Amino acid sequence: MEGYSNQIIPSLLVLLLTLATTSVQGQGTRVGFYLASCPRAEFIVQSTVQSHFRSNPSVAPGLLRMHFHDCFVQGCDASILINGPSTEKTAPPNSLLRGYEVIDDAKTKLETECPGVVSCADILALAARDSVVLSNGRSWSVPTGRKDGRVSLASDTSNLPSFRDSVEVQKQKFSDLGLNTQDLVTLVGGHTIGTSACQFFSYRLNNFTTTGNGADPTINPAFLSQLQTLCPTNGDGSRRVGLDTGSPNRFDASFFTNLKNGRGILESDQKLWTDASTRTFVQRFSGPVGSLPGLRFDDQFGRSMVKMSNIGVKTGAQGEIRRVCSAINYFVLACSSNYFNGGILYSNSFLACSLSHLSHQCFCSRANTRVGYYSASCPRAEFIVRSTLQSHFRSNPSVAPGFLRMHFHDCFVQGCDASILINGPSTEKTALPNSLLRGYEVIDDAKTKLETECPGVVSCTDILALAARDSVVLSNGQSWSVPTGRQDGRISLASDTSNLPGFRDSIEVQKQKFSDLRLDTQDLVTLVGGHTIGTSACQFFRYRLNNFTTTGNGADPTINPAFLSQLQTLCPPNDDGSRRVGLDTGSPNRFDASFFTNLKNGRGILESDQKLWTDASTRTFVQRFSGPVRNLPGLRFDEEFGRSMVKMSDIGVKTGAQGEIRRVCSAIN
Repeated sequence: MEGYSNQIIPSLLVLLLTLATTSVQGQGTRVGFYLASCPRAEFIVQSTVQSHFRSNPSVAPGLLRMHFHDCFVQGCDASILINGPSTEKTAPPNSLLRGYEVIDDAKTKLETECPGVVSCADILALAARDSVVLSNGRSWSVPTGRKDGRVSLASDTSNLPSFRDSVEVQKQKFSDLGLNTQDLVTLVGGHTIGTSACQFFSYRLNNFTTTGNGADPTINPAFLSQLQTLCPTNGDGSRRVGLDTGSPNRFDASFFTNLKNGRGILESDQKLWTDASTRTFVQRFSGPVGSLPGLRFDDQFGRSMVKMSNIGVKTGAQGEIRRVCSAINYFVLACSSNYFNGGILYSNSFLACSLSHLSHQCFCSRANTRVGYYSASCPRAEFIVRSTLQSHFRSNPSVAPGFLRMHFHDCFVQGCDASILINGPSTEKTALPNSLLRGYEVIDDAKTKLETECPGVVSCTDILALAARDSVVLSNGQSWSVPTGRQDGRISLASDTSNLPGFRDSIEVQKQKFSDLRLDTQDLVTLVGGHTIGTSACQFFRYRLNNFTTTGNGADPTINPAFLSQLQTLCPPNDDGSRRVGLDTGSPNRFDASFFTNLKNGRGILESDQKLWTDASTRTFVQRFSGPVRNLPGLRFDEEFGRSMVKMSDIGVKTGAQGEIRRVCSAIN
């Protein structure tokens, strides 16, 4: 933002906020959304699906199911397309879906023609319609204009309709999303195309009840023998059988005739006939029922699909246009400023997401945190965190640097949202850079006490931000006011930690990583100064002590020779590497500026730390923490650290519907 006057910056932000608000208020999809911005969008999707269908007709039912499964989880936002551990795609109900390559192919073509314009969510909605048409079904107009979501969790798929669900359970799941009983029967009719693996219905063919009394009695006896032949008891459960016997590749109403005749493959499908509340609609797809007129399946299917495709639609700042459908854009621009109003410190975060090739779309939302956020809702919140931390610190002082690192590592991944606290395979907590962090039990202890006093009020993110400040104070550092009011995030992926600063990073790499989050060079030097407390295991710096270069020419030359011999004694080459050494030699438990003096004297432990002195762009700040440098005044480390911590703690802040208040810090709600 350098170069803008103080008057222009607020005006620019107001304009961006106005544009974002207008985008959100213009909610709704419409037919022909891309007529001006990408006129051939629907044609490109259609021709791509057609090309894949010719070589593999199974992509048609695959894309139809995929759109259905996407809309039932987080709304129609293409979250099902996102790769990664524990995403929707990995959940058991989605494990056999097919057609992802079709969406990827269409997206690639659209990005060439209209970069950054057409969402993956819209591609999926269009591809589902085109799949029906290619299967001899009737077309319908698809409203477009959705954005792609940024959250994809396997745990969210528990509400997907299941092949063993009763009709009441199915109706409830559909009703929860604004879909009625007719929509249920109509959309399940999509099973008129596609197949099911034997493993999903073979239990109906033998010993259906716990007493072992034969097969499911709702199966037509003649049909039962066919199924038993196709899916023998000890047979291959992966063998596939058409869901609409006699017409598995043609989109028509014969599926309902099969249900009437006891020839439904899935238990949940057949129940549509045996249950009175759904039987009428099954009958009406074959003709009039009493005084009720018949229903044309092809007409009704299009109507219900349009209705379903508007579940949880994201527009404006709620989503993004992914560049690649299998990954969120992972670009966050945090524009932060602090201001006082009525004696209260506020911190404004403006998040701009979604870079698409050379063009970018900016959707800004204002997230206000403030000092004293809990003064009314939980007046003792900060005291409870402080006293809890103090209690643990007395018995184990190492929790202090642990919290400082934990807060830092949290904010650099997905923003300051306590995602680092979440348990589970492949979460941030399991990533290598976080493997030795400590202090999780203290956060859990504070959270338990706060839930007793003020249930559902104080976020884990704010607990972590407060604990980091209190850790500094307990280590004889200066306090600062912590703005609070953050919410907890719902995403935690080990793969996202690749952008964390590393102990071998060059200064240029470190500066870029900080700059990406709107932290400048002074912030970099100041925040790394947090290494004034804490230790490092020998394994993270021992390589500097012997054979530092590939030619084996001894130690890192930036290490003070006298200090080198001390380190070589502490961390011999054949040691297990777990021995810990203070990062601020001579003062590892006291929060002070001696860390920078050590760097000047070649006594930095980590290579990335020592480089702050050897690089000209950062050396000046290291010097200024010891006193004036030429015509530049000295810097008070304790004051600057608090300022940089407030700035860092507002990276990617989540408020409102963007996050949640976790009941337990180690798990999303």
